[in-house]
Amino acid sequence: MSGFNKVFEIGPVFRAENATTHRHLCEFTGLDFEMVIKENYMEILEFAGELFSYIFKGLEERFKKELEAVHEQYPFEPFKFKSNIPKLTFEEGCELLKKAGVEQSPLEDLCTENERKLGTIIKEKYETDFYMLHKFPTSARPFYTMPCPKNPEYSNSYDFFMRGEEIVSGA
Repeated sequence: MSGFNKVFEIGPVFRAENATTHRHLCEFTGLDFEMVIKENYMEILEFAGELFSYIFKGLEERFKKELEAVHEQYPFEPFKFKSNIPKLTFEEGCELLKKAGVEQSPLEDLCTENERKLGTIIKEKYETDFYMLHKFPTSARPFYTMPCPKNPEYSNSYDFFMRGEEIVSGA
């Protein structure tokens, strides 16, 4: 990476996707980062976890008055997060869903309803609105995603969730 261990850019993103949901915007401002991986992709989860913790704490501390003003007009439940962010494998997430009576194959991607249900389960169990899910099935990821060396049915990929909705995806 030209002598740089970590690089990032913030800029406009334009996508030509045929998706009309609140989760797939055609235009948005994106934050992309690349980093050298010394051992494995868990280093990315650690780095990004620290970044999100910094952002969340900063919002609470520096914009407390603004959040209170918004809350007065648009009541919302305060966002809960922990510095030690839960990092569950996809299989562990499926197991939590199974224990709650929700059918979810560990080799198929989560549907929106199951993503939201898992967010509810994790909030109850870990008392946080923010968590990471990793080692998705290779069948649910693009062809260029690195397979897990220990089990090629799974991949070295991840999603970050807020209140049961995916906000970041990576491979």
